[in-house]
Amino acid sequence: MKTRTRTIKFTESDKLSILREYYSSGASKSEISKKYELSRNQIDYWIKIYSIDSEALSLPAEIIEDVMARKKLNEADEIARLQARIKDLEKALAFSELGIKARDIMIDLAEKQENIQIRKKAGAK
Repeated sequence: MKTRTRTIKFTESDKLSILREYYSSGASKSEISKKYELSRNQIDYWIKIYSIDSEALSLPAEIIEDVMARKKLNEADEIARLQARIKDLEKALAFSELGIKARDIMIDLAEKQENIQIRKKAGAK
């Protein structure tokens, strides 16, 4: 279910305040967006405009280091998740290829035993 977002415009100081809270609290984008009735895309856009080390945000060095450490952990988790997904997809592909091979063998045997053409000739209409 899609939630409605605010249509009011935030001042620059409001945006910076929300970003400071996002970085310092460790809250997720979803939590911040719900709290201020924003879309996550809006927060992403503000993050793009006001980088974490920008003077406008004026975050303490400890918070910047903490955010960067969390980002590295999230990236490592994402890489591990994607590698697991690749393994699952490779297994599914191998299983599918075995199924295709089994059907081809079954059709070959049926054609040989029943002496009928099951597969259509190429270009037949």
